[in-house]
Amino acid sequence: MSLHLSKKSILKKTVQVSFLTLMSRILGFTREMLWMRYLGVGAVSDAFLTAFRTPNMFRHIFAEGALNASFVPVIVKTVKEGNKEEANGLLTISFLFFQAILLVIYAFVFFKTEFIIKLIAPGFSVEQTNAAVPLLRILFPLIMFFSGSALIGGALNSVNHFFVPAFSMPLLNVIIIATIFLCMGYALAPEFLCWGILIAAFVQFFLHVIVYFKSHFRFGDISVASFAAFKTVLWRFLPALFGAGIFEFNVFISMMIASFLPQGSMTLLHLASRMMNIPLGIFAVALSSVLLPHFSRVVLYAPKRLPFYLLEVVKFICWIVIPATFFLAYVSEPIFKILLGSKATPEVLYQGKWILVLYVIGLLPLSINKTLVSIFYAKRDTRRPAIASGISAGVNIVGDIIGMYFFGVYGIALTNTIAAFTMMFICFVFLHKYYGISLYVKRFWHFIWRYIVQMLCIGAALFALLMSFERLVHASLRECIGIWPVAIIAALFVMGLVFVTRQRFGVRVYFLRK
Repeated sequence: MSLHLSKKSILKKTVQVSFLTLMSRILGFTREMLWMRYLGVGAVSDAFLTAFRTPNMFRHIFAEGALNASFVPVIVKTVKEGNKEEANGLLTISFLFFQAILLVIYAFVFFKTEFIIKLIAPGFSVEQTNAAVPLLRILFPLIMFFSGSALIGGALNSVNHFFVPAFSMPLLNVIIIATIFLCMGYALAPEFLCWGILIAAFVQFFLHVIVYFKSHFRFGDISVASFAAFKTVLWRFLPALFGAGIFEFNVFISMMIASFLPQGSMTLLHLASRMMNIPLGIFAVALSSVLLPHFSRVVLYAPKRLPFYLLEVVKFICWIVIPATFFLAYVSEPIFKILLGSKATPEVLYQGKWILVLYVIGLLPLSINKTLVSIFYAKRDTRRPAIASGISAGVNIVGDIIGMYFFGVYGIALTNTIAAFTMMFICFVFLHKYYGISLYVKRFWHFIWRYIVQMLCIGAALFALLMSFERLVHASLRECIGIWPVAIIAALFVMGLVFVTRQRFGVRVYFLRK
């Protein structure tokens, strides 16, 4: 395959996954808004979100973290070598092994649920703890469906099938939204919502299984070769588990500390992080999902091209994420107005706005980190990203404690951003020191200063235009829903100008060339 076709393939798959992820994020935004209408902002919402976040923490460790990182490069290599039977056996033994582990973990959580809740949220009142216990017992099996989907999705990615793993997320949110409407319409307890979420996860998993068999995979016999491949997966899984576990431990500590803050603080942190994750998932996660198998092939066939791809991917990320950061900061208050509706007091809106602003400052390093970690995993190195995650987590834990003491909930949000920059810096150092991979700093700064000049010129022109219609803009801002047509049209207009005028300013991005 030529480099030109590789570029087109990467863009095509990224756009495909990004579009479906966008649909998922829009539905996710709707889901969060309905949750707040249904649960409010207070003790009940904190209890529900704690129960919901717990299996998702394990999901990020097992499914989207260590499992994906260790499994995908191995199965890509196995499929590329034409060993379909070995790939079937590898999937079979991996599925049985990891599902068995999760079943044991669920048994412990089921019988020690109150202990788990007190461990996760030691600042919870008795009322909040009692409310969270039955919800966690229902929701924790989510991780078994999510991990199964992740394994099968990894096999599908090895044959360049990204559609179903991406499509399953919008489907999941559609079922959850339907369940929330049902709960609101019939005034059902939160337990019914939890059962609806569990059913949605099962449907998502079942869809993966159907497409898995249609892609001519199957659950095969476990041969000596497939067992040897599994040992490779397991050998890489353990340090990846440490890395992903540290990051989730980091989140766990943040939420644990936030449980000592006034009721509703955990909910606001959750909502802000979810909003920040919208562009992160639409672009950065989608791009890294496509790049992981691609980087795995580049490492095998053209390793000297990695520095070039790293530079161009980072430039591409900056080109997309920097405007997205400013846009999210601009609409931070209207976002919380829509999410909270009539429950939005001025104090809560103010807190939510600045929590989100502090989070989105870290959007760029978080996006770049996705690509950097993919390169390590393609190199079959799960140890060094684990070390980088550990240092970043240490910064976050210390920062959370100090930040909460001096700045309350804002300190926790700010620390998350500082930790993201820390991990990005360490990953760059490791890639350069141990693999000789450089970002080509001069080329990058040549790009970035030209891009900044371009954005400043376009921003100044747009500002002058907006000032010409000041009354119209201010009128639209009086109603929270009125800002969206203005903001979205302005954002699209700006990105259109950025794209059209990029060559005039000397802004060159490999993935934007014809």
